[in-house]
Amino acid sequence: MGQIYLKATLITLALLAFAVPSFILKKLNMLGDGAKRTLSNILLFVCQPALMISSFSIFSADDYAAIQNVGRVNLLIDFCISAAVAAVSILAVFGFCRLIFIKSKNRSQADVCTFIAMFSNCGFLGIPFVKVFTDNNVLAVMYVALFNVVFIFLCWTLGVYLITHDRKDIKIKKILLNPSIIASVLALILFFVPQINFFMMDGCKDLQIIPQSLATMVAPVSMMLTGAELADMSAKTLFADKNVYVAGALRLIVAPIITFGVATAFGFACKSFINPADAARGYVYLAPVIAMAMAPASVVIALTQYYNRPDPLSAASVITDTLLSVVTVPLVMIAMLEVWRYCF
Repeated sequence: MGQIYLKATLITLALLAFAVPSFILKKLNMLGDGAKRTLSNILLFVCQPALMISSFSIFSADDYAAIQNVGRVNLLIDFCISAAVAAVSILAVFGFCRLIFIKSKNRSQADVCTFIAMFSNCGFLGIPFVKVFTDNNVLAVMYVALFNVVFIFLCWTLGVYLITHDRKDIKIKKILLNPSIIASVLALILFFVPQINFFMMDGCKDLQIIPQSLATMVAPVSMMLTGAELADMSAKTLFADKNVYVAGALRLIVAPIITFGVATAFGFACKSFINPADAARGYVYLAPVIAMAMAPASVVIALTQYYNRPDPLSAASVITDTLLSVVTVPLVMIAMLEVWRYCF
């Protein structure tokens, strides 16, 4: 328990530390008006696609052997079930939020709260936490990486609609040509057809540094964007807005509970395919729960900047709710894992 809290605190502090330089530079007027949009473009169209390539095509020798031992057919089944749990969970959270905010007079704030509830920081935070909870189980890490694929698709469709309130921004051509979507498809092809995965070929392994280096920029760039956004906000906006805590409650408590319910239902329904009690493959069901227990995804700030719809609530929620997640994440995950063991 103590180790988990220590890990949660260190990861959160590291994440928040990335926001400090840009916050200071913006306060000193050393960041121009276009800096935030530039950072959002780098995050959305460079770093995020690189994260997907790195997650599915670059492994250590031991991890790669462990993945191959499962077999492609079994992995395909795992991926289908895990993706279904992730998609149903995120959409269920969306439906729940729609009911909660059905009488809301401020549609913009309601939709930002809904976005924050739906989308977690499943990449930078989710992967380290799943490693702690599973003793570096490579399959569990892969399932969280798969969660990111579902995250990206829904983020660029339903998530964009929540930000813009305009269905015209959701175009099939625009989605298919989105670098993150293209990278996700390419990454899955390289994963399931290892014969063409040049990143793992002996003569090409030096190329691994390209996606790996860009992928590690996701957290720094996203939080630098957050820091620049915070520099234009007051302390009152950051901590006194009740909507920040409403969004936090939905993101940190309601979303993982809904996801746990969905995962449990899939666990009983798909038990003949994958035993929920399996020490390794059982995380097909639990990885989405862990991913959905994380703090808000800072990509909400990047999207509001990209579509020229900045909202102080997005940055305030990312910072405040990330701080709150130090307490909620370990408690929620430990409680749910205990219930899971009882059920299965």
